[in-house]
Amino acid sequence: MFGWLRRSKQKSALPATALPIDQALFEQDGAGLYKALSAHWAASNPDTYSHGVTSPDVEALEERYSLHLPEDFRAYLVHAAPSTSFMDDIGTQWWAANEIKSISDECPDGPPGQTNPEIEQEKDAYLVFSDFLIWCYAWAICCSSGPNRGKIALIGGQPDAFVADNFRNFLRLELTDNIAIHQGLSKPAGAGG
Repeated sequence: MFGWLRRSKQKSALPATALPIDQALFEQDGAGLYKALSAHWAASNPDTYSHGVTSPDVEALEERYSLHLPEDFRAYLVHAAPSTSFMDDIGTQWWAANEIKSISDECPDGPPGQTNPEIEQEKDAYLVFSDFLIWCYAWAICCSSGPNRGKIALIGGQPDAFVADNFRNFLRLELTDNIAIHQGLSKPAGAGG
């Protein structure tokens, strides 16, 4: 069950700023970044990661919640999202498209911790796509057409907070295990986005 921990101890530690995929891919549009992410996960976790999301799966998710996904998140789902839940070497569990839920569906009694009114007022437009260490807290993407569209929110934090302005920035922070994804952008000590 905790094979990711054993694998992470076996690997040599990367410097905090090193990315396991080409930095230039984060500046380009299209599927290249997510195809590289899929290849990285498949190479580093061949026993637990497989990609298997299709465009119809993504369309079903959008239809289920009557939302239009931000383009970078849609590209991630089509080109890299796991076919079943997958925990990476950092302890982030990435959900398959059919497991992604709105905050309201994932946390029917409200998320644990302190809620953020800005997130709470549109909670049905936020889709929870990932969690940390078996739901210590989770991350959700805003799919509304409002000013927070595409932003990534920490859910179940102390308090809930925005951690990245878009999915690509979240991914860059997650792949380097940047503290900002665990405590939000409003915190000091290297929490830039």
